[in-house]
Amino acid sequence: MIANIPTIEEIKIRYKETILKTQKLYADRRNTDTAGAVRYNKGNIVEEITKDLIRIAWSRISKDQNRLSMGRKKVKIGFGNSKDVYKLSQDVHVYVGGVFKISIECKSYTEVAMYKRILTDALLLKKRVPSITNFFVVQLENFLGGDYGSKIEGTGSSSVRVLNRFFPELNVKVLTLLDGDRSITNPIHKPEYFKPLTDKRLNYAIDKFEEALRN
Repeated sequence: MIANIPTIEEIKIRYKETILKTQKLYADRRNTDTAGAVRYNKGNIVEEITKDLIRIAWSRISKDQNRLSMGRKKVKIGFGNSKDVYKLSQDVHVYVGGVFKISIECKSYTEVAMYKRILTDALLLKKRVPSITNFFVVQLENFLGGDYGSKIEGTGSSSVRVLNRFFPELNVKVLTLLDGDRSITNPIHKPEYFKPLTDKRLNYAIDKFEEALRN
């Protein structure tokens, strides 16, 4: 048994505690500006869940948890002989035996404009670090259109599919953690619109991370 490997139930409990915290922050919005804290907590829990799911996926592959590491150290991107440097990182960089294998963006939701930028960043990373085999976008709620909120293994909107065709060298998967689409008028930080995590979506994400870690 590998130590410090979370369970699905523990992930669901931590998520619920975080969303309850954002609901309390939202309820106090008339007394203090809590919008930034609400956004931070929702974004941060996606990153924490993603790391936990990766740890679970790796535990299926190896008992040596020390071979797996995660961070977000910036990668220096240059061009030709120029001394100019563009420093770039995504939210979670996954290393196996010190080799950068998977890069992940974590969002409470993703708009098409955000997705376009994520693809550009992924292309730059892939050119600089060829060892990266997989890119992921992990979003709490779907705001990309298409079927990500209705199907666990969605194909996305026509906009997403067109953008993907312009980046054929990238292997990008979108994982959506909650059922349904994001609603601007019915946000999950209002108690009446709370959405729970489901075992099916979490297990699907674990399966996809396991496949990527084995590549």
